[in-house]
Amino acid sequence: MTRRNVRAIVSTGLAVICLGVWTSAWAAAPSEKYKTLCASCHGDSGNGQGPAAEALKAVAKVRDFTDGKYMNARTDAQLTKVIKEGGMTSGFSPLMAAFGSQLSDKEIKEILGFIRSVAVPKYQKK
Repeated sequence: MTRRNVRAIVSTGLAVICLGVWTSAWAAAPSEKYKTLCASCHGDSGNGQGPAAEALKAVAKVRDFTDGKYMNARTDAQLTKVIKEGGMTSGFSPLMAAFGSQLSDKEIKEILGFIRSVAVPKYQKK
């Protein structure tokens, strides 16, 4: 094998690895809409410890999206409904606001993707 071929193979391998790392980081990054609408309660990392969570804990449980046991048992349709229509429509706290009028379906899907990405153990689509 020539040096040129080895260089091409190594360069291609590095490019694929870098692309994979970048794509994974991008997919797991919260959207700006999540940061604006959700992080104050649910936290930047989705752990349920946003700045408003402490004040809310006396009246409502702020969901920890990293709790895979709970979150992975929820369907995408259930989570989408809560995001769109608010907590009260799904039997949760009325303090969970409805964001359907503020978010496009694409933005809701991005937020749902972030929520799914932080669950431990990782969500396995059924």
